[in-house]
Amino acid sequence: MIFSPSLRNPLSRTLRLLLAAMLFARLGALSLPAEDTNTPDILGADTAWQTLQHMRETPPAPLKQLTGRMYTPKELQDYYATVADQAGAVADQAKAFYDQFPADARAAQAREIYFNSLHTAMESSSTNRIAELEAATVERQKDPSLDEAGRFQLSLRLLHSVVSGRQYEGNEAMRATLEARARQLAKEYPNHPDGLNFLLDMARVAAPEKSAALAREILADTQDEKIKIECQGMINRLAAMGQPLDWKLALADGTRLDLTQWRGKVVLLFLWDGHSKYSSKGIWAVNNMYKTYHPKGVEFLGLNFDEKRESSDSMLKDNKVEWPQYFDLPGGKIQHQFGIYSLPVIWLLDKHGALREMHAEHGPMPLLDKLLAE
Repeated sequence: MIFSPSLRNPLSRTLRLLLAAMLFARLGALSLPAEDTNTPDILGADTAWQTLQHMRETPPAPLKQLTGRMYTPKELQDYYATVADQAGAVADQAKAFYDQFPADARAAQAREIYFNSLHTAMESSSTNRIAELEAATVERQKDPSLDEAGRFQLSLRLLHSVVSGRQYEGNEAMRATLEARARQLAKEYPNHPDGLNFLLDMARVAAPEKSAALAREILADTQDEKIKIECQGMINRLAAMGQPLDWKLALADGTRLDLTQWRGKVVLLFLWDGHSKYSSKGIWAVNNMYKTYHPKGVEFLGLNFDEKRESSDSMLKDNKVEWPQYFDLPGGKIQHQFGIYSLPVIWLLDKHGALREMHAEHGPMPLLDKLLAE
């Protein structure tokens, strides 16, 4: 979405309210008769609560849509830093309330506000509060009324908030944090699949060496036969890197074709299915590359993994292609053997038929130029 930040300082009204509340509290305390100094500080609690509510009700103004341009990453980062600061201020005010007025009927609600505001601050990039949020989560998990499912949900929420908080540190920081947190989640809650599922999602898009390492780790812990097959496929992919592929494929008209016939040429393999929302866009992009690189000697081949031809036929009807389409039928032998489930992807083979790249969809042209020059 495209939004526009407010140029006003979103904390200015909150700070004015806080200062006014502090002054009001001081004046109220000074006006109390001496004999009343031991009575409950009802006025102080009410004032502190009103201040907390004012702070909650005056968050930073939402971003507004810009005319003619999108937000820069720096503008977005600055905005969410403001959101994090405001949420952190609310958390501090809530904690101050229940620390100062533990017997007040609103103390329990203040604890909820504190916990939720810490999550908001963390999600918005306040990574300096990770330890505090972890400690608050552990404290909540000690509640004897919570069962394992409830404790797990608290840990899962912590994972999401901490990973989200790393978003402005770059993709590598987010991936490293997710991997570490997912591994911890899988270890602490072996009966819940989420931890291993996070690792599996990472393995699906990682480089071959990393993908195989994660797959071996998941294989040691999972009892799910489908996941075992996919993980073994990832390990097989690593073994296939740099080796010639000898696939036997079925063409759209039912005839068979052997990949070995393309020895001596660079080959682009577009692996896809009709269910992925990105396959249509991928076919369009490969069509454009075909116009440039086929005249240079690159062969373009499509390999479809649909169980039923109706899905692929419909997409090919909408996206006319001049390069041959093959089908992993019957039974999806190639898909299962190599664990190819995140689609579409582009594989590149060199002139010797060896597999050189498994994720060329991120920038195939320089790789094609390199392979052609060899």
